[in-house]
Amino acid sequence: MTDVVKEDIEKWHTRPLQKRYSVLYLDGLYVKLRRETVEKEVIYVVLGVNEEGYREILDFFVGGQESAYVWQEILQNLYKRGVKEVLLGVFDGLPGLEEAFQAVYPKADVQRCVVHKVRNTLSRVRKKDPFEMAEDLKLIYRSPSKEIALEMF
Repeated sequence: MTDVVKEDIEKWHTRPLQKRYSVLYLDGLYVKLRRETVEKEVIYVVLGVNEEGYREILDFFVGGQESAYVWQEILQNLYKRGVKEVLLGVFDGLPGLEEAFQAVYPKADVQRCVVHKVRNTLSRVRKKDPFEMAEDLKLIYRSPSKEIALEMF
């Protein structure tokens, strides 16, 4: 049974992808994995938003600690599989990740993930205030324009 599932996963990992995606979200999820010992390892996940607005997981990889070098290899693999154009890359502040992304997709814009920005902000707030601060932050990042966001700030 494992061999059958392995074949399906390999086919999925090598399937052709669409040429253009509006957005690529890159994130690493740390989970405990048992090999010889139990260690936390990263699962690299790439989620794309196609031109029709549908989200799909384009690929995932398991291994080691998150690095911009590995992300660049993943992005190069996506490029080889057909993803030639990306309008926006969204990810956390991992050092070197923006440069790795732009090396593969130089015409794309990049943006720091709002969820990561909010988490970083809330980690600096007094323990009794995070709920109120999160509600206030929503008024800023959900604003329909920069002017309204500055007013809410």
